[in-house]
Amino acid sequence: MKKNLSIVILLISLAISQSVFSQTYSFEKGKVPEGWKIDKGVLHISSEKYKSGSRSLQIKWKQNAVLTIPSPTGISEACRNRNGGMNAWIYNESPTKENLLFSFRDETGKEVCQLPFLLDFKGWRCIWAKFQGDMNMSSKSNIQSVEIQFPQHTKKGVTYIDLLEFTSKVSWQNMSDAQYKVNRTDYSLIPDFIGYRNATPKVEKVITAEDNQITTITNRLTTWYLGSGQHSSERWIKMRTENEKTFIRNGVKAAQKIKIQYTEDHTPQGEPLFPMGAPTIIDGQEAKKFRSINENILLPLALDYRKNQNDQSLKKALYIYDWFNDQGWADGSSMGTLCFEKLRSSGYFHSFFLLKEQLSPEQLKRELQTMNWFTMFGICYQLPSHAGEVADNLRALAIPKLIYALSQNDKQEREVALTAFKHYMDNALGVAPGFFGTFKADFSGYHHRGPYHSAYYPHALYAGALIAYLLHNTPYALSETTLHNLKQGLLTFRFFCAGLEVPAGTVGRFPKGQQILETLLPAFAYTALSFKEPDKELTAAFKRILESTENQQAITEYISNVNSNLAYTSTVGEIELVIQLASSSIAKEKPVTGTLFMPYSGLLVAKDSLFHFNIKGFSRYIWDFESSATENTKGRYLGYGQIEYFDFKNRHKSFNPQETDFDWNYIPGATTKVLPDKVLQDKGGSSSGHRNFSDETFLTGVHASDKNAMFSFRMHDITYDQSFRANKSVFVFEDFLLCLGSDIQTKDKRYPTVTTLFQSFSRNTSEERMPEGYILTDPSLMYAVKGGAVRTSSEGSHTRAYIEHGTAPEAAKYHYYILKNKKKVLARQLLSNESPIKVIAQDNDAHIVTYKTKEITCGALFNAQKKYEGQLVSQVNIPLSYILEKQKDNSFKLSVCEPDMRRISRAHMGLLTEEDVIQQEKPYDTQLTINGLYNVECPQKTIKVSLDKEKDKTYITISTIRGENYTLLLHQADH
Repeated sequence: MKKNLSIVILLISLAISQSVFSQTYSFEKGKVPEGWKIDKGVLHISSEKYKSGSRSLQIKWKQNAVLTIPSPTGISEACRNRNGGMNAWIYNESPTKENLLFSFRDETGKEVCQLPFLLDFKGWRCIWAKFQGDMNMSSKSNIQSVEIQFPQHTKKGVTYIDLLEFTSKVSWQNMSDAQYKVNRTDYSLIPDFIGYRNATPKVEKVITAEDNQITTITNRLTTWYLGSGQHSSERWIKMRTENEKTFIRNGVKAAQKIKIQYTEDHTPQGEPLFPMGAPTIIDGQEAKKFRSINENILLPLALDYRKNQNDQSLKKALYIYDWFNDQGWADGSSMGTLCFEKLRSSGYFHSFFLLKEQLSPEQLKRELQTMNWFTMFGICYQLPSHAGEVADNLRALAIPKLIYALSQNDKQEREVALTAFKHYMDNALGVAPGFFGTFKADFSGYHHRGPYHSAYYPHALYAGALIAYLLHNTPYALSETTLHNLKQGLLTFRFFCAGLEVPAGTVGRFPKGQQILETLLPAFAYTALSFKEPDKELTAAFKRILESTENQQAITEYISNVNSNLAYTSTVGEIELVIQLASSSIAKEKPVTGTLFMPYSGLLVAKDSLFHFNIKGFSRYIWDFESSATENTKGRYLGYGQIEYFDFKNRHKSFNPQETDFDWNYIPGATTKVLPDKVLQDKGGSSSGHRNFSDETFLTGVHASDKNAMFSFRMHDITYDQSFRANKSVFVFEDFLLCLGSDIQTKDKRYPTVTTLFQSFSRNTSEERMPEGYILTDPSLMYAVKGGAVRTSSEGSHTRAYIEHGTAPEAAKYHYYILKNKKKVLARQLLSNESPIKVIAQDNDAHIVTYKTKEITCGALFNAQKKYEGQLVSQVNIPLSYILEKQKDNSFKLSVCEPDMRRISRAHMGLLTEEDVIQQEKPYDTQLTINGLYNVECPQKTIKVSLDKEKDKTYITISTIRGENYTLLLHQADH
């Protein structure tokens, strides 16, 4: 069955590729296309060089030669489309400092656009260029013929063309390289490779180093790759070593298919290689990619040589470098685009470090130039005006950048490169403004302009930590601030993880990729060992994770996995450092408990020894969800107020996308419209289709103490249904959570609106109706619902319980409790008139509740124009949330969160410009009016306080920013 399915897929791929490439000149018919002619030279179909099949067009040209192509196939349609243009592969035999000029002409012979292409290279190069976008052709122009004009001063040369295509759709990922330019001004997604390549290797003040200090860094990196042999008898070392042997063995075996072949002039011969951006099938054949060799062959060969002294593996690797170079893997070569290629090249980068001593001087110089190009090292000389770096560039290119700097043979050049790299890393690991990555002020981690904790950010944390370790106690050591950021990033990561799992609302497009914390254990070790003495907090956290019985299987699987795809980290040295920190005498930390609001994630975390809760929203600054054509396609509602729980004792959790019957309409805690799959997966009105923002700034949370916290947001869908709104709040207390909703509305009469209580895959559920409402249980929790229409539906062991708001609700509400201990007595009390909870406001102005017996009041104040005269906090000048806790001697602790970031936003991520992304958050003078006279202090910052004895009011002004929490201590003043 699988074999038949594979054949079907292959046939479909062939059909697609043939239709896509039906207008491509691949010269496989053995004839020069009809009408093609050159005035000074010879055209010949050759089998000497080819990028596809077994032939290409060989052009033996003389000075000032012109090759004319009349009425090229596909040119008319390419002209009509604004993304139309030319794709081609060019092979040049003899470098010259002159251009090949593609001149595009209309029916009168007038040139309508041109593309100069510099011939200063030997090997294959690729062109992806648009007529209108890159060559500035008028949209009204039409191309009738193409002239290829050869150099004016070079006497003669030989050039080959293959896979020449005039297409209606040149990739949006195209980029300038050393041969030709495209018109790209926004580098937010496609970096400015040429700008970095042309950067002057210069720093303001060079940090010098003794040779032995450079040797220290080099030795640490070498030991990280190869191990020291000190812990060879340890179980984990044996496990990693055995799996590394398998990795090497598989790579060496795969390399047997590669034959070392050179021509008489030492030009490598080998089958065509393509970048990731090329189609999978070209001319009916599967395209062999650089990536497959990078991931599966190069690094195993390097390790085989270094560990087993296998000279054959060395020879094969050195040949591959030559072969790669001839095929276009070279300095200044974009191969169309390097958008993703640079991220999938770890085998190349790491193998270079392990083998660079064996390269000839010519090879070393060539590959160093290639490393400079692919790693974008020039960015280190062009520090931006703001902190931060894209997570991709950290996880995939931080170590390769260090390899490039360390590999400079000239001492002064090496010192300049290492100084630049040190400054780059300090800046990259700084707290970034706005939507920019990667580290945020609350130690959320950003990628794609939003919180991304299942991937990208943990990898960036890992890379940053490894760099810190490699450079520590040398002149190029990262700054104390950077070490602090790495430490807080790791400690915060372990806090918001439940066991090893990140919150479901921050998984990006990987809903089944929550388990990730075990992969950061080495990062804890690297960072802890980068301090003068191993950091106690990091070590204690590391030991708790490492020694937990529940984590052993995941840790074993991590140690057993050896690969080199996105980033190569699975080394023996990695495990040696984990073992080194594990042997420390520092005791493991106690189970982590407490509450934390993370404004840059739109997330409240509340955890104790038995339960972990994550509550998630979206806003003007936090997008709703990420998907792709195949990933997280139904994840629209992950940020619609999801209340995710983990039950540590009974090993249950609320978010179970791995279950076949999991219903994405019924995300616990979320207020949603129940949609058919087709509609749920629809991309809606947004051209992005995901990563949609709201127009509401109110997404707030207060972590007043370990046991008391709150979360509130004004939900508004501006993408799929602009009439869909809700105000949602969750108040967290020691034994239960109170969930309030108000002003739930939509004009949609087709689909019902619901707020989900739970979705369970166990038969251990129950429901009881009573005059005051409902009491329900799932396998872990009890739900006490006050009023409303509760519905449950069950199929086998799958149960959904939800509050039904009907179709097109106008101002629906809900009021329910989640009880951790399943005490029905407490549930009945909470629903009764004797409830310890009093709801003071539940409307479009505010959600305010009081826990009478604990003397705690929580408020989400949506309307800054309204006065709340009956409350201690009677007025504010900007929407905010607060928790007021009565202390001894009639004093109060007031915890406040004002959520507005005060920076630009757009309807979805795709509309954000480079300038938008780095816009700084702005402070605001937040004013609170307090009923009564109080002396007020704030431990975090200076505040202004004035007392009005006539009105019996206290006025507090505090500068608020970034949705941060502030504590105000109110002590009754003497009258």
